Order: sequence, then structure tokens, then C-alpha cells
Amino acid sequence: MELVQRVQATAERLFRSFGVKSVTMDDVAKEIAISKKTLYKCFRDKESLVLSTIESHMRENEEAIAKIINTEPNAIEQFHLITKYLMSNQRKMSPSMLYDLKKYHPQSFELLEKHRSKNIVKHLLFNIDLGQKSGLYHNQFHAEIIAKSFSMLSFHVFDSEELIGASSSQDEVLIEIIKYHLRSISTAKGLQTIESIDWNIKTS
Repeated sequence: MELVQRVQATAERLFRSFGVKSVTMDDVAKEIAISKKTLYKCFRDKESLVLSTIESHMRENEEAIAKIINTEPNAIEQFHLITKYLMSNQRKMSPSMLYDLKKYHPQSFELLEKHRSKNIVKHLLFNIDLGQKSGLYHNQFHAEIIAKSFSMLSFHVFDSEELIGASSSQDEVLIEIIKYHLRSISTAKGLQTIESIDWNIKTS
């Protein structure tokens, strides 16, 4: 199991740096200093390695988000911490990596899309419900539509040239989207909380 995790971590790092298409099983084996035979005992082919790497990435997301939800009772602070984590973690999925997944590994890309459309939306709906019950969010909007819209828009910040201008980074664009989302659904009480948050874009 430890070797499998090392292979996954190494493959993800190489995919981030060079894209998925250009990284071979030979590259992964050499990088981790194991034989190809040993590598193929862990993963039968590159497709299974890519899929396993994406699954590991999503499990990491879910564990981190669950921890935040269980420890932060304030809906706006919770939303801030979750999106801050996702911004940091999303950097592991570079535009070239996402492009290669979509074009050459559609099963893995579809898994990412399902994760966004189901798990992330589920967390957003939970957050909206929490905020409404605590008086931080108002009730004059369709929760599911807002959750799905925010999920879709924030996900595509990382692979859309139209959203990123010459003078704006991905983080700056996403933070503006986050603040726009929160301000549009917050009560006066919620707006006070938003203004008290440090929106520093350094998310490491």
C-alpha cells in the first residue's frame, strides 16, 4: 500500500509538471527508482494509474472538507476555509493536465466532473442550509441552482482563458467570484462576517 501511494504521489507530481499525455510509465518508474515490472504490479497500465491518481486526489479533498465542516460552525467561515483549501489543492490540476484528462483519459475526467457536480454541490447545499438556519444567509434564492452555478463557475476558472485577464491571476478571479457569491446570498449579519475575513490570496 505504501508503494502504491508513493507511485500515485509521484505520478500526480509529474502530471502536474508535464501534463498527463507526455508522462510515460517509464518516466514514473525512473522517478521513483523502481523497475517497470514492479510498477506494473501496482497498476496494470497507464489508464489505471491515471484513474487511481484522480481517485486519490478526490479522497484527499473529501477528507479535508469533512474536517473543516466538523470543526467550523460558522457557515461563512466554513465556506471560506473550504474554498481556500480547494484553491490550494486545485493547483495540482494544471490547465494542461485537465486538457489531457479530457482528451485522452475521459473516464478520469468524467470522474472529476461527477465529483464536482455531486460532492462539491452537496457540501455547498449543506453550507447554505447552515447559513440560513443561523441567519447569515437569506432565503430568497433557489439553493440548488445557486450551488450548481457556483460549483460550475469556480471549477472552470482553472481552465478558462476568458476568465483570466492579463492583469489577474486565477486566485484573484476566484476570490472575486467567492465574495460575489457570498454577498449575494448573505444577510446584513452575514455581510459583517464577510468583511471581517482576511481574503489573502496566499493559500499555501
